[in-house]
Amino acid sequence: MFKFFDSIIQLIGFVINFVINAFKMLIMLITQIPKALGFITLSVSYLPPFLVTFVMLFIAVSVIVTVMNKGE
Repeated sequence: MFKFFDSIIQLIGFVINFVINAFKMLIMLITQIPKALGFITLSVSYLPPFLVTFVMLFIAVSVIVTVMNKGE
C-alpha cells in the first residue's frame, strides 16, 4: 500500500522537476539569443567587405529555411 503512494509521490516529483527544468531552459534560451546575435555580428565585422554580403545572405536563407521547416 505504501509503495503505491510512494510511486504517486515520485510521479508528482517527476512532473514538477520537468516543469522547472523546462522553465529554466526557456529562460536560458531567451538570454542566449542576444549573445548569439552579438557573436554573429562581431564575427561578420572581421570579414572583408566583399564577403559580408554573402555571409549575411547565407545566414538569412538559413533562418528562413529553418522557420519554414518548423511548421511541418
